[in-house]
Amino acid sequence: MSRFRVNVTGIVMLVLLAASCGVYCAPKSGANKAPANPIPEIEMIRIPAGSFLMGNSGVGDDAYYVERAKLNGELPQHSVYLPVYSIGKYEVTRGQYRKFIQAGGYSNPAYWSNDGWKWKTKNKRTEPGFWAAKQTWGRGQTFTQTDKHPVVGVTYYEAEAFCKWAGGHLPTEAQWEKAARWNAAKKHPNVYPWGDVWDAEKCNNYEDHNIAGGGSKGRQTAPVGSYPDGASPYGCQDMAGNAWEWCQDWYKSYPGSTKQFDETNNYRVLRGGGWRDDFGYARCAYRVYDYPIHYNGGIGFRFAR
Repeated sequence: MSRFRVNVTGIVMLVLLAASCGVYCAPKSGANKAPANPIPEIEMIRIPAGSFLMGNSGVGDDAYYVERAKLNGELPQHSVYLPVYSIGKYEVTRGQYRKFIQAGGYSNPAYWSNDGWKWKTKNKRTEPGFWAAKQTWGRGQTFTQTDKHPVVGVTYYEAEAFCKWAGGHLPTEAQWEKAARWNAAKKHPNVYPWGDVWDAEKCNNYEDHNIAGGGSKGRQTAPVGSYPDGASPYGCQDMAGNAWEWCQDWYKSYPGSTKQFDETNNYRVLRGGGWRDDFGYARCAYRVYDYPIHYNGGIGFRFAR
């Protein structure tokens, strides 16, 4: 009887021990799961379901740049239907990205694609490029990046990992463009987020004089939301200028295009133009592309869900 009682006690202890540390005492898996909303301060804008016109509109500056449009794949304009989705009102900031770093984002493969994890490991990456607060990006000017500035120096892989950690994803190219330019009331795709006429003072670019972006030819990012007059029809900020933004798409030709563009999945799409660019690059239809491992002081991203 005493031997039986000892065995029962031992079994009970084993069950309790197993319950306390997981099935078969496996490591806790919570660290490998993205929390539902770890950074609630990302302000999201809901984009309703519906169709919009994507691509070069042939209006205003889009028409002026039609030859460039042929070269970078903006043609033809075509209708795209999107279900409802949400997109960040602002570009992801340094303060928000810091939370990803502090939460172990660079040490948890669950947030990374296989290719991204291989790249990160090979390069011993622990933070974005240009992460130091003090930066000098041109003309000898030094400025300080705050937590309100967009995070830059991120590869596609880093942007993708952050979005998975935060419970969302990078916007598709179509999601980005609809949020940036579609005027649903007029059923019209704006050339720029604010309308069809270029205004250098409505975004951070090479020509504007807003001191937040360093003034004319200031060569620096500005805190997100520094150009409220440049908002898109849905209220998204900085979708022209400030920082180029990664989209999740491979760079492909549009349906009906007479020219084929990179059908080999080498490049990811970037949108929106940056602080060093002029009005041609700030057009909402403008597409640029780069290798997913590339980064510089002008590349950031926006969160979608």
